[in-house]
Amino acid sequence: MAVKIRLQRHGRKKRPFYRIVAADCRSARNGAFIERLGHYNPLTDPAEIVIHSDKALKWLRNGAQPTDTAKNLLSKVGIWKRFHDEKLGLASIDDPFVAVGVDVVEGSADQSSLDGEGISAEPVDTDQSLDSQGNEEE
Repeated sequence: MAVKIRLQRHGRKKRPFYRIVAADCRSARNGAFIERLGHYNPLTDPAEIVIHSDKALKWLRNGAQPTDTAKNLLSKVGIWKRFHDEKLGLASIDDPFVAVGVDVVEGSADQSSLDGEGISAEPVDTDQSLDSQGNEEE
């Protein structure tokens, strides 16, 4: 069964509203679908795009092919780049370990390995740093 990530049109005449779904490629445009991934409302300013990233990434990892419009929406939200980076083995910016500068390594990390890699093991007293900022103005 080939799965596509595509849009289902809802709403009334001249007032479209789309659901982003994972569906069998043989089913009708507004027919049966496997899972709803989000929605897209082009009538609001700016257009409202809501996609559940965990569901979309699950289907992309399993081989679902997005249509051109669905791929465009995934790109606008940032899910397509995240999937592409994951596929190439690159770290994503959304990865919490990248934000603090820690390399993602399997296994346990002991304190001696973290001391020299840009993470300070000393606690910082925020009250002292705030007091020193106030002294500069005097």
